[in-house]
Amino acid sequence: MPGWNQRLFLLINAAADPNTWLVHLARIIANSPVVIGPVLLITLWVWGRPAKRGGLLSVAGGILVGLGINQVLGFVYFEPRPFMIGLGHTLLVHLPDNSFPSDHATFVWGLGLGLLSTKAAQKLGAAVCLYGVAVAWSRVYLGVHFPIDMIAAGPVAVVAAGFARISQPSVTSWVLPLPDGMYETSLRVLRLPSALIPRQPAIRAPILTPIGTEPRVPRDQKS
Repeated sequence: MPGWNQRLFLLINAAADPNTWLVHLARIIANSPVVIGPVLLITLWVWGRPAKRGGLLSVAGGILVGLGINQVLGFVYFEPRPFMIGLGHTLLVHLPDNSFPSDHATFVWGLGLGLLSTKAAQKLGAAVCLYGVAVAWSRVYLGVHFPIDMIAAGPVAVVAAGFARISQPSVTSWVLPLPDGMYETSLRVLRLPSALIPRQPAIRAPILTPIGTEPRVPRDQKS
């Protein structure tokens, strides 16, 4: 393990007698991605523009790809967490498993970069990326990750966002119609108030006229 990684960890990691409110804040931030991510995607799906839903599905797929890459990297390179080698102070309960790369950082940065790359919600995506810096800090501060775990999560998140952008046209054309149709149909069946949960107008099939026939026009309307 690089010496700079351990030194940087000790600079960020909480002191032996840390500030109580700062520890509580760090714990909230450290565990927030698994809640904020799904809530954010669902909120954008329900109250965002329906035309962006294909991008949202692509972002979700990209995040799964990023987390899958982390699993593969974990088999290639195992890094113990700081508390597994008796380094620093641990203020968050965590399993003694592989630390490299950080799934939480990959998740939040994959979400933010994905929203940017697919243009599903660019301003919000930029805000999520900035929030990812706080997530990275919190997990090092609480002693469950090394800085290198966060650094490695960055490129993985970029790959996840790239996958989301490349797959967006196919997802929009081939995957989106099924969940989108099921969602809109369920809103109409449940009769949920459209003022609270907007819905797309029902698309009526056009009336087809057989070839070779013309609609009858009353005599009094003929010129």
